[in-house]
Order: sequence, then structure tokens, then C-alpha cells
Amino acid sequence: MCGIAGWVGQDSLNQGIFDKKLQAVKRMIQLQNHRGPDANGVFEDRKCNVIFGHNRLSILELSDAGAQPMFDQSKNWVISYNGELYNYKKIKQELIERFSVKFRGNSDTEAVLYGVIHFGIDEFLRKADGMFAFAIYNRSRREVFLARDRVGEKPLYFFKSKEGLSFASELKVLGESFDGNLGIDITGLQLYLILRYVPPPYTILSGISKLAPGHYLRFSDKNPKIEQIPYFSWDPHASEIPANQENYKVVVKTTANMLIKSLESRLMADVPLGFFLSGGVDSTLCAALIRKFMGREVNTYTIGFKGDSQSEHLISEKTSQIIGSKHSVKIFDPSELLKISENFIEKLDEPNGDRSCIPTFLLCSHARTEVKVALGGDGGDELFSGYSRYPGLNKYLENGKFFNATESLKAYLSFGLPVFGFPVCNIFEKDMTANYLSSLATHLYSPVDMEQAIRFIDFKSYLPGAVLSKVDRSSMQSSLEVRTPFFSPDLLDFCSRLPHQFLFRGKEMKPVLRDICRTIGLEHVANLPKKGFGMPGEFLNQNKDELVARAGKSLQKLDSNPLVNQSIPSLGRKLSPYAGANMNSLWATIVLGEWFESLKAAYVD
Repeated sequence: MCGIAGWVGQDSLNQGIFDKKLQAVKRMIQLQNHRGPDANGVFEDRKCNVIFGHNRLSILELSDAGAQPMFDQSKNWVISYNGELYNYKKIKQELIERFSVKFRGNSDTEAVLYGVIHFGIDEFLRKADGMFAFAIYNRSRREVFLARDRVGEKPLYFFKSKEGLSFASELKVLGESFDGNLGIDITGLQLYLILRYVPPPYTILSGISKLAPGHYLRFSDKNPKIEQIPYFSWDPHASEIPANQENYKVVVKTTANMLIKSLESRLMADVPLGFFLSGGVDSTLCAALIRKFMGREVNTYTIGFKGDSQSEHLISEKTSQIIGSKHSVKIFDPSELLKISENFIEKLDEPNGDRSCIPTFLLCSHARTEVKVALGGDGGDELFSGYSRYPGLNKYLENGKFFNATESLKAYLSFGLPVFGFPVCNIFEKDMTANYLSSLATHLYSPVDMEQAIRFIDFKSYLPGAVLSKVDRSSMQSSLEVRTPFFSPDLLDFCSRLPHQFLFRGKEMKPVLRDICRTIGLEHVANLPKKGFGMPGEFLNQNKDELVARAGKSLQKLDSNPLVNQSIPSLGRKLSPYAGANMNSLWATIVLGEWFESLKAAYVD
């Protein structure tokens, strides 16, 4: 995994501007060093007004043949790439056979570079199976493409000014080179208060945008208008699998085979690799399938919390004994979480109020002591309906109960994923969330099976906004690459065809994945109820007074922060009545206040 940054300028800019942007890109690469501490590089072309920077975390092709920014043989194309292309060998072979491409090394970056050159951006992205964010520039056409993977595993931020297009892997980093005064984006802030994350194309900073998952953009002198162009969307398939017992058995077997195939492609690495092993179904399956069907030695990693009667490390230790993995557990004292969380939030590039960020960071830090790549199970809950908030939605959100689809979505968010609640928007002069919510609610128009449709909503919002951004930021702070097998194109397409009857079995969630567990001797995991990977409940209850006091300090920090006050005066005071509505809002308040304080320290102090 890596970090990218760059700038593409307009025609007829003076050299003073180019020099300023060159220093800005070098500074961004320096600040993103944790994303790729193994090497860094900068490409500059004063004639074309383009600068690309790159931080390298070496995973494949450890030699200089994998160094970036990277050129094609003609030197007409240059790329800065962050990610892994799991089917790069297949794409390389096709490029060799069809276009006689001669590759310099064995990196997947070359496959992306020549894939875009010969297939074109749209066809290449259709073929690609991977997680990525990249910028690729054509010097003769003076045109740049920015692209992001289907689901949103890797981030990419950008802004356009009269001086050109700037981009980077992290928001805070890009903010340092912003052309103008930094301010708070009101829409982004309101969405954070509703969702505890900021969804694309918005960010918390005005003037800076986030490239959406499954999209790319094109920018050139001839076409300076910025438009996010979609190339993928996960939607209900037109041909749903008929729901009967025979087909269900086929689905279980097909899913297992697809997961094994996806896992096999995600094992590519020239460095040590391991597996996260929680007490849940998804990560357990990843490690167990590799061990059983490929016979590979498997290193597994878990964390636990002292005094937590529900700690998952006890379950994972039993799983490890069954599958025969080399297991490593690290136990943390809950008292450590407060200090660790302060440091984590300070380094966080964009506010994320998900309470599982800290345990995820601890798990990544633990795994990084031995490996450079880890496989997890993110995405299984969205694809196979694993969240406990799903059952009963057909009754709660029944067709015709709410005025329209947007109101149905608001009801779901209010009880299923509560944060500050929609009344919090009353503290602003205008509610700016309507456009985003109405676009997200398209799957909920009547008549619809709400329990079926809601997973497509979460796939487009909660998954990239809270879950995958959490994994990326937590892992990158430790310079660890994290992969998941659930986002292969074939599996995504297959899961879009699953009928409601295959997603629920009475009160049991994800029966397809649980039944795969049962077939390989993991009944103890298959029979457990869903448990989120978050801070221990006992810790939160025992430290509630301290958390309330910390949230109070965060509200005060918001009121004293000049970056906040210039956009929303007295935000802390206005937010105070809503900050303790539930544990989600309490933690989201802490994150927001401390994150803005870190922004103030970077840009004002």
C-alpha cells in the first residue's frame, strides 16, 4: 500500500507557481510517509505543468523495477498508484498477447499503467479486480485521470483552483497545499453529525472533494471541468436466484468456491502475510479456508481486553487450535484506550466517529510487528446481511408507512445507526443533507423488500464511509496493508442476485457464510450471534464519566477553534444538547472536537 500526491496545472502558468506546487507535493509526500515508508519519488515536468509524488510500501516487486512514479517505455505516460491489482498477472498476459507489451518487472503497477494505455480507462477499470486509487497522466494529450476502486478501500482527495488540479491520499495533507483559506464544509459537517463520517463527494473541509468509489475523473487543458464519472455500482440484479432449498445448497457451495478463488488471488506478496482472526464469521472463514483448502501455514492475530468478559480473543484461540494456525494474541488494559485514542485522533486525516477505529488500530499495530500484509473479512455483513439491525425492517419500514423513500431512509438511520439525530440540523440556518439522502434512498422506493434493499444502502454509504475508511487509516498509521476477499467482481455480482430467503434463517444472520463454517468444523463460530468489533462495553460503562468530561472538553475546543468559528460560531454550545444522546454521539463529539484541534495545531498554531 502506498500514498500518492500531485498537481496538474493549467497552461501559461509562471515558474513561481510551479515551484510553489513542487514544494507542496514534496511536503505532502513527507506528511504521508507512514503510508509508504520504504521509498518515495517525485516526477516533475515544467513543460506540461505536472508533478506526481509517491510514497512506497513495498509489497510486490521489491526492486527498483517497482519504483514510482512510473513511466511507460515511450515516456509519454506516467502513473502514481496506491493499491493492489489482484488479477495483474492475467491482465499482463492479455497485454503481452494482444499488444506485445514488454514489461520491465513484476509489479502490478505496470499492469495498471499499460492496461489504461491499451484498453482505455473504462475497459481497464471494468477488468480490474483490486483495491486502488491512482493518477495517470498522458503528456502528449496533457490529460490526467484519477480513479478509485469499486468499493472504496483506498482514498483519494482533490481540489481544483485557477492554478490547476491537486490531489492526495489524505485530506489533512492536501489541506496544507489548498489554494485559499481553509474553511468548514457545512454539508460535510452536517452529514458527519448524522452518519459519524463524511460520505463522498463531500469532505469536512470546503473546497476539497473526495473521489467516490467506483468513479474516475478526467482533467485536461481542453476539458478543465471536473466531473466524477461512474464505472461501477452495486445494485440489485435483474435476475434474482429463485429461492428454493436446492438452489440454496448451490449458493453455499458456489460462495465457498468464490471465496477460495478470491483468497488465492489476494495472497500475492513478496513480504510476510497474516490474517486477522476475530470471534466472527467473516475473518474466521478467510483464515480457515486458506488453511484447509490450500494447506498453507497461517499466521493469525487477535487482540483482547483485560477484564472484558466478552473479549473475542477466547473464541479466536479456540478457532486457531482447530485450524492449526500460528496464533498471536495481545491483551490490552482498557485504561490504555484513552491515551491511545487521543494519539490516533490527532493523526486521523478525516474525522471518523466509528468506535471500532481504536480496536482496529490496535489490531493493525499488533499484526505489523510480524507481517506487512494482513487479510480481514470486511464486506461480509453488507453482501450477506450480517447486521442485527436488518431483521424486522420490513415491518418497521413497511411500504407506505413513510411519505417517501428519503423519510424511510431517515427512519432507518435514526434507529439502526443513531448518532446525533436529524434534529441536530436545526442548529444550522439550513439543512444541507437533502441531496445526499435523496440520492442514497433510491433503493427504497415502494414497493420494495426493505430487509433486502438496505444492504445496498449500507454498501454505498456505511461500508466505504465508516468501515473501509477506518481500516485504511488504522492500517496505514501502522504501515500495514489490509485486504479482504469479499470484493472480487464475481462475488459482488453473485451476491447482488441473492434472494431475501437466503439472507435470513429465522433469527440467524448470514446463513450462507455460517453454513460454510459448519462444513469445515467451525460450529462454535457459526452458532455465535453477531458481535461488532468495537471498544469493550464494560470499558465504556466503567469510564462513562471520563468520556462525558472528554466530550465536554471537545465541545469547548470547538467553540475556541478559529477554523470552526469562522464558519459556524458557537458550534460546541449549539451541539451540546445533542452530544450525549447515545454512546455514538458521545464518541463522535470527542472525535470531532479533538480532530479540529489537531487541524488548528497544523494550520493555525
